[in-house]
Amino acid sequence: MATTERTGVGEVLRQRRRELGLTLGQVARTVGTSDAYIWKLEQGLINLENVALPRLMGLLKALRWTPEEFALATGVHLPGLVGEEPKLGIPLIKVPTWPEGEEHIVLGLPNLSLDPKDLWAHKGPQGWFVFRKGEEPEHGGLAVATGPQTLALRYLGLNPKRSYVAQTLDCPPQTLTLEKDTWELHKVVLNIALTG
Repeated sequence: MATTERTGVGEVLRQRRRELGLTLGQVARTVGTSDAYIWKLEQGLINLENVALPRLMGLLKALRWTPEEFALATGVHLPGLVGEEPKLGIPLIKVPTWPEGEEHIVLGLPNLSLDPKDLWAHKGPQGWFVFRKGEEPEHGGLAVATGPQTLALRYLGLNPKRSYVAQTLDCPPQTLTLEKDTWELHKVVLNIALTG
């Protein structure tokens, strides 16, 4: 940006500040800088293209401008600048479907931190059950049983013969006894219910 262009932009900034009845100090506090820094911007001594994003966002906030209004008033287009702080993308986890693993579901849920190691997904009539293969289910918690077939269940514990005791998720639920030599139970770490 040439010096004359910077001076013109600085004049627009100064005019906007005065229209709003703000002092250099008030703008500086919002931007997080000194009065002298704002004065230099208004004099065209600082190239706006070299100003850090947090400071630009503070300047737009102080002068009550959207990025579009700023671009219109100053002629300075700031590519990628949005009206709010940039948000980080949501991490995606690719989980193979049980048992083949040829198809996958992709999970992208905010605030979800799952280690994708040994995760598998089973689709039952009630929804998707994401389970960790080999991790024992908690008493009373959801589990996926793998064996002659794949079932989503509520784990109830072990009987005296050390076989799994579980309840189906049907209504009404049925109690099942699953022999350990034929079945393996895995802890469900995420259940995505299907509705409608």
